[in-house]
Amino acid sequence: MRDLAVEAGHTLGFALQAIGSLFVAIARFRLSLSETLNQTVFIGRVSTGPSLLLMIPVGVFIAVSVGELAGRIGAGGYSGAVVAFIIVGQASSLVCALMMAGVAGSAICTDLGSRKIREEIDAMEVMGVNILERLVAPRIAAAIIVALVLCSLITVTGVGACFLYHVYVQHLPAGSFMATFSQYGRMSDFVMALVKSSIFALLATIVACFKGLHARGGPSGVADAVNEAVVIAFALVFVFNTVLSQLYAVMVPAVGSY
Repeated sequence: MRDLAVEAGHTLGFALQAIGSLFVAIARFRLSLSETLNQTVFIGRVSTGPSLLLMIPVGVFIAVSVGELAGRIGAGGYSGAVVAFIIVGQASSLVCALMMAGVAGSAICTDLGSRKIREEIDAMEVMGVNILERLVAPRIAAAIIVALVLCSLITVTGVGACFLYHVYVQHLPAGSFMATFSQYGRMSDFVMALVKSSIFALLATIVACFKGLHARGGPSGVADAVNEAVVIAFALVFVFNTVLSQLYAVMVPAVGSY
């Protein structure tokens, strides 16, 4: 238990230093644009395909479940409202978070861990290079940028899959779907999804960088660091998602009356 508390304390301290280094680098115009661009392209390339491929079956599953239940109670026209709540409010940011933690996070941890065991990180520190500013800050900025774009793409993909199922499989009017979707789907829900995605990307990247920069024991140590980073990132995502969802429900009143 003590080791766990010490590890959590070191991770928290690293997170505060990393975020501070990012703001300092941006304020002083020292953020490496080339590194940020390279990481943005890299993270986007490894995350976009799996995210969209995952969201299509998730959207279809939600459409099937919602359509079947709505059809049984004679409320098939309200499937757009349920889709707006599930896809926009919850699923899009969670799918984005899982991809950022499982795909992008593991890639970042592997990259930094490999550099660590090859002693490249130690060599950079000996030369006086600020590791947080040079390596961590660009990856955090890139992850947040990709998360914002990815959340938007995932939302469009999920809603589109549900809409196509509603129209071409259930043979229900498209107007009823769009009417309830626009009535119960709010811009604030989409903005909250973007905020969640940014926070989840920040958490996953910080954990991946911390584990990668502290990898020990050769290639097997890098593999262990990647496993730990993914598990910790997943746990943090679900905890923060619960907290943010509850705060949003308190701050923003629900649509309609019950």
